[in-house]
Amino acid sequence: MKQRKDSAYTNGVIAVKEKKLLKDKLAKFCAMSADEALRALLDGGFGGGDPALGIEELILADEREIDAFIREYAPSEEAEEYLLSPRDFHNAKAIVKARYLGCDPAPMLGGDGKISSDEIARLIEAGKAEELGKELGGAVKEAETLLAQENASGAEVGFLFDKARFSYLSRVLKKFGTCRKLLARRADMTNLLTCFRAESAEEAEKFFVDGGLLGKEKFACVFGGTDAALKAFDRSDFKEFVKRLCAAKDEGKPFTEAEKMLESSETDFFAEKPYELSGQGNFLYYVFRRRAENENVRIVFVCLRAGLSEAEIRKRLRRGV
Repeated sequence: MKQRKDSAYTNGVIAVKEKKLLKDKLAKFCAMSADEALRALLDGGFGGGDPALGIEELILADEREIDAFIREYAPSEEAEEYLLSPRDFHNAKAIVKARYLGCDPAPMLGGDGKISSDEIARLIEAGKAEELGKELGGAVKEAETLLAQENASGAEVGFLFDKARFSYLSRVLKKFGTCRKLLARRADMTNLLTCFRAESAEEAEKFFVDGGLLGKEKFACVFGGTDAALKAFDRSDFKEFVKRLCAAKDEGKPFTEAEKMLESSETDFFAEKPYELSGQGNFLYYVFRRRAENENVRIVFVCLRAGLSEAEIRKRLRRGV
């Protein structure tokens, strides 16, 4: 069994590293030019501070640093699984799609998870997907079968891997600790979003993911209209999320704000429940803030180069950092 670092020592390391978080600097970048924002990032040592690298290379370098931190300091196997194993499902999906399209998967790959992307590619190429495990291997085989059919959609393939990821985490996160709570929250929010997009409860149920705690009767309320949905979730942890979903549905708009809440579910969880920062919560919260900041850096630079205004950029930023 892997030896874990002492939590007090890890918290000390985090306390030092937290000083380099961008925090309110991100908002200031929105009012700069892309060149000015890049210089500010480099001056702060972001991604190693190498001026020879472009912004995407700097972000990738910073993400590799986060991954190395996870592998060295993760306080439990559960935390390591929750943070890293989703990459395996993302990378396998990219490899399967690239084989179908006859292109190089490299631009679509993320960092390595629990299994290296090279090993995933090797096993898929050799027809040994079962060696990737029950859920991941099963998703690969289902996706290959689906892609062999006419009119297969990328969304259907994507759902196969998403569903398999939630199933895998539901199985390996056996204790109802912080990671299991995070998974349940994300699964329930994912299923609620699915309900609001679906035409019927029967259609929605086909696309539900595992790991949540909400019962079918709660999801059924969504199909009774937005007033019924608001009432059903008025006293739940999902009150604000459902309010965003209902507002978008009533106005006939995309569920953009709710999607942002879903993507920020982990950081919001700790902000709403600071008592969860004891134990491994502090480690998880730090990692999720780092990841959210990297995503926001990516958003800022894409928007700056597209000529968007400061106000427009701020609207697009991820929550929770």
